[in-house]
Amino acid sequence: MQVNPTKRYYRAYKRYERKHYPMDYVDDCVEAILTNDKEFLAKHKDHPVGKNREMHVNRQYNDDWLLYYRIDKETHELILVLVALGTHDELDRFANM
Repeated sequence: MQVNPTKRYYRAYKRYERKHYPMDYVDDCVEAILTNDKEFLAKHKDHPVGKNREMHVNRQYNDDWLLYYRIDKETHELILVLVALGTHDELDRFANM
């Protein structure tokens, strides 16, 4: 599966990195999406929001830290699009994108 991060995702990733958030948790989430680790996804509350999906990056560290993504199936290959990274308040406007 090909991974395609958006510019918004890159900016948010860098912002959280500067704030010294443990970015290994985000990388673990992306890996779980790629491998379809159902136990990990259930633990991190992966669920649909509009045409995107949302999961909590690390509920013990900060329950308001979210990863928005979608899997495009328009072509014959699957593409994981990392849409955004942020809090519930920051990402509410992405619910209907």
